[in-house]
Order: sequence, then structure tokens, then C-alpha cells
Amino acid sequence: MDSGQWTVDNGAVESEKIPCSVLILTRLAGRTLERCLRPLAPFGEILVHDANSTDDTIAIAKKSGARVLRQYETDEPNVRVKDFTKIRLKQRANAAFDWVLYIDADEIMPPALVTEVEEILRDAHIKTIVKFPRLPIVDGNIIRHGAFWPEIVPRLHHRKGGCTLQAGKTVHEKYVYDGSFTEIITKAPLYVPMEPLADLLQKDDTYIALEIAKLRQKGFMTLSHYVRWFLFREPMIAAHIGLRVVLCRIRHAARDSLPLRYEFRALRYHAKLFFAFTAFFSTQKFRGRRSAMD
Repeated sequence: MDSGQWTVDNGAVESEKIPCSVLILTRLAGRTLERCLRPLAPFGEILVHDANSTDDTIAIAKKSGARVLRQYETDEPNVRVKDFTKIRLKQRANAAFDWVLYIDADEIMPPALVTEVEEILRDAHIKTIVKFPRLPIVDGNIIRHGAFWPEIVPRLHHRKGGCTLQAGKTVHEKYVYDGSFTEIITKAPLYVPMEPLADLLQKDDTYIALEIAKLRQKGFMTLSHYVRWFLFREPMIAAHIGLRVVLCRIRHAARDSLPLRYEFRALRYHAKLFFAFTAFFSTQKFRGRRSAMD
């Protein structure tokens, strides 16, 4: 394949561009979007799906040369994503290139990572998953150690290779592919400057609300499902997180390590999820008894 010229689905030709669509979801992302978009100019397409943001998100995206589409066909301002898996697959379907790269509006692809992706795609097979080591930045410092950092995240794949996203995952999308795929982990990392902790906790609460909404749509939770997935699973996850935090501190102390206030964010998330699902299950059982008495 000629590395200097790439043909896209609509018949257009992009010269000297990486044959890949970068897919970004935005909602009131004006504070971070320009920083995110700046290193992405070498890619053949930047495709932004926006939530009808009322700040300068759309103007920033268009100024950078990105193609901007709506997340939902509505005029509601600042609409929230109801199902991240569905909207990610919608992004992929709208992309001009078959190679698609998911990036969040608060993340930064350094030039070294952009160059590495370009080199990988020169001869990558369509059954290739490219994963990035993801490192946080806190108070201007790159964090190299944490209970779950660096986080290895799949972000780049070919949409005709057979990889998809797991259906039903309204939040925390999960890649689904079989053993025929080759996994490549880049040497260069992806950076994510951490938002203020209060903003992150608010985002976590939104994700928990989406999980509860999904459960309410199903309408019922059996005792076995509650015991298996929440009564045992969530406390075990919390214990696992706590153990990893302790081990990380023993190994690295505070040197280039994630501040404890951010580490305990994950504990808070799973604790709140546990109590939210327990409350739902208890309410369901109470209503069942009331119905029986009536």
C-alpha cells in the first residue's frame, strides 16, 4: 500500500495523512478540547460527536478541522449519553476510515504516540488491536505508579476485522474480539490530565445513575443475581483495590505515585454502587411483599 496516499469510503483522497478516523465524544468540553485536538492533525479524520454543548466546544472542534455530528437527533442542550456502547458504535459507523481510534476529550496523544500509531498502521492486519498505556497527570506531574496505573486500554481497531463492543454495557465500554487478533501495546503512553476530584466524583455518580437506570429498565433482580454480582462481588472488588493501593505504596512510596485521594475514588465508586444496588433490591423485595399482602 502506498503510505503517502489513502482512499476513504466516500472516494476522497487524503495525502500524507494517517489512514485513521479519530473519534471523540464531547459535552461541554471547551476547557480541554483544543489541547486534545492539537496533536491529532496528522490523522485523516477527526470526528466529533457532540451533545449540543452550549459552551465553545463546537466552535473549537470546527476550527481544528474536525467533522462535527450530533450524538442524538434532538435539540436538547448538553444532552447526556444514555448508552456509551451504542454511541461509540454510532461513531464508528459514521467514520470515513476503517481504522478507528477512540480518544476522550480530556486526553492527550503526545507526538511520539502519534508517530508510533502511524508506523503500526503501515502494515497492520485488520485483526489487530492497538492498546495504549494510559498515564494520569496530577498538578502538572506525570504519575507513573498507582494501584491500576499505568492502565492498558484498547483504543484502535479496524471496524471490518470482527472486533466490536459488548452489548448492554451502558458505561465502561468493553472490547469484544476472539483469539485470532494480534494485540499491540504501544511504547509511548496516552496522557490524561486529571480533573479536579470533585468533578470526577460527580462523573462517577452519573455512571452509577446509568447503571441503576439500566437495572430499572429490566424491572427485576433475582436473589441469586444480587448475591452473585453485588453482595459478594462488589466487596471483593473493594478489597482488591485496597490491597493494590497498599502494595503500590510499599513498592513505590509516594514517588511518582497517584495521590491517595484519587486512589480512594475507586473504593468510593464500588461502595456507592453496592449500596445503590442493595437499596434497589431491598425496595423491590418490599414492594413484592406489599403486593402479596394486597
